[in-house]
Amino acid sequence: MLLECLMACLMITSMDGLTMEFVPNGVTAKVGGYRPIRAEMNESEDIAKVLPDGIESPQFGLIKFGDRQWAFVLDQPEDSPTRLFVDSNGDGDLTNDPAATWEANERGGMTMYQGSAQIDLGGGRLGTINLYRFDPNDPQRAAMANTMLYYSDFGFEVSVELDDLQFSSFLAGLPDEHSSLSVDRNGDGKISHKRETILVNRPFNFTGKSYVIKVESGDLVLNKADEEIPLMPLPPDTSIGQPALEFSAETMSGDAIAFPKTFSGKVVMLDFWATWCGPCIAELPHMKEAYAKWHDAGFEILGVSFDGPDMTEKLMEFLEKNEMPWPQIYEGKGWETSLGELYDVSGIPFVLLVDGDSGEILATSRELRGPKLAEFIGEILEARSK
Repeated sequence: MLLECLMACLMITSMDGLTMEFVPNGVTAKVGGYRPIRAEMNESEDIAKVLPDGIESPQFGLIKFGDRQWAFVLDQPEDSPTRLFVDSNGDGDLTNDPAATWEANERGGMTMYQGSAQIDLGGGRLGTINLYRFDPNDPQRAAMANTMLYYSDFGFEVSVELDDLQFSSFLAGLPDEHSSLSVDRNGDGKISHKRETILVNRPFNFTGKSYVIKVESGDLVLNKADEEIPLMPLPPDTSIGQPALEFSAETMSGDAIAFPKTFSGKVVMLDFWATWCGPCIAELPHMKEAYAKWHDAGFEILGVSFDGPDMTEKLMEFLEKNEMPWPQIYEGKGWETSLGELYDVSGIPFVLLVDGDSGEILATSRELRGPKLAEFIGEILEARSK
């Protein structure tokens, strides 16, 4: 019983208003992505004291988290499968560790190698890491021929209490000055990168009081901020059925827009985009097809450009060259575009279909991308006419 209590204390770290519970694997999926770390396989064989039998063509490297490191060996014989060994317990002996996985996969005619291993983080914590590398014979990636990429699949479930409100999040890897926490403040199942992310060492105000999270002795610690900052507004609800946010603006042609009232009697696609955005440009053929087919029947597009300063002339040339006759709003502020701030746009293309009469959001990016756009707009207009 005493041993169980000691292990529980090792797995859970509690500070005033903040609790961290270690999660050995699966955190990558919880946080929705990963930050790869490079390990060059140019270390001396001296980093390993004991090697497994049958090693033929080894490369040596180091996995690093915080102030700790673990040796690994990638054995690449010409006529046998590649094998990966990780010194999980850090004792220099690569024969007494949990087996690492390693396999080759073909993706689009390219060979990709990937696997996983465990590392002993101390305190009874054994965490999973994922590793991968590109084909060392790929001429397009010659600079990475001796590079291993890895990232943590372990981390922590973090609970934060702010003024009697409970928030939960996941942190990948070990806490450091680059750590961040995503907090679903409004409970909509989505995360706003601007309004629902806590950055370590940066003050935040989610409840009316300002706090800051810092790293002390390897743990996250919640403190009151030295000075008060404004309350961060909640992310807007831009789901289907919700009212679109109203705004006034001027188009590049000098026309005044009172959104959505200017489009009374129509349905309008509000399109946040930029000339440098590849996925935005890829959608243009579908948008042009829908516009040509349904514009006279009541379909309009209003573009909001995320292009930077002094792009007016180039933007006009782009619109003419690509035959985009619909109105455009351009502020020259890039990601700081005021309408992008209003709608909390953190990635483009970001599109909404709005009823010009009621202001109701009829569709989002999920429905408004791809070759079936024209068909979808036709269905919306037909349903609206009834």
